[in-house]
Amino acid sequence: MRDKIARGDTVRGVFVVTGTPANVEILGYAGLDFVILDMEHASTGSGEVEHLIRAAEIGGIAPIVRVSKNDPALILRALDSGACGILVPQVNSATEAEQAVQAARYAPLGGRGLAGIVRAARYGFSPLSDYVSSANRRTLVIVQAEDRRAVENLEAILAVEGVDGVFVGPADLSQSLGRTGQFDHPEVNRIFADVIGKIAGSDKFAGMFCTGADDAKRWQGLGARMLAVGSDTMLLGQAARELVRELDQYAPKEKHNG
Repeated sequence: MRDKIARGDTVRGVFVVTGTPANVEILGYAGLDFVILDMEHASTGSGEVEHLIRAAEIGGIAPIVRVSKNDPALILRALDSGACGILVPQVNSATEAEQAVQAARYAPLGGRGLAGIVRAARYGFSPLSDYVSSANRRTLVIVQAEDRRAVENLEAILAVEGVDGVFVGPADLSQSLGRTGQFDHPEVNRIFADVIGKIAGSDKFAGMFCTGADDAKRWQGLGARMLAVGSDTMLLGQAARELVRELDQYAPKEKHNG
């Protein structure tokens, strides 16, 4: 995923909130680039995340873990389980971005706790020096801009070394702007587009949550290179609604008197 973005490619993925490994595999087989395994708004625990990461590896899709908060212990567990990156919510300042980097990188780039026996190090089968250098090279640190304070401090956040990408969370950001859920409001749209443009103009990549393909096309055109298009639950709901629509059209329910 890092290599694709470095080449200028756009990567496409989906949030996974069900904690179901089969869903992760299916999304990989479908040809998506990444899944965001959600521990913020889902009930997924650390043990479940490890199995979801295994499923991602089987399905050939990059596993990113969204931790519930900017906490070194939570970031450590996600990465030790084998995640190729983390998504850290509510990062509103350069100091908070630096905290995320410190928790995710090994020395000399950070202060992540080191254990050579974890799953990410193949339970000790990887030579420690090789594992550390590989982990620092491949681990993606993505912070979320989803508050007015993040918008105000965006330039300082973008200047933090070790942050790879900044992901815009439209729901919380719209709420912080006093326009909860009003994604089509002109001022909200203007701020979203301005934030994406500033990120895209830096040495970081811009990420965006999208409600569908049309939304993804729009944000890609404005510079977003990481497009998270809905969730596994949204995809299931959309498919189910479409099936019911087709059944109602071609095989309507029989009506029974009484």
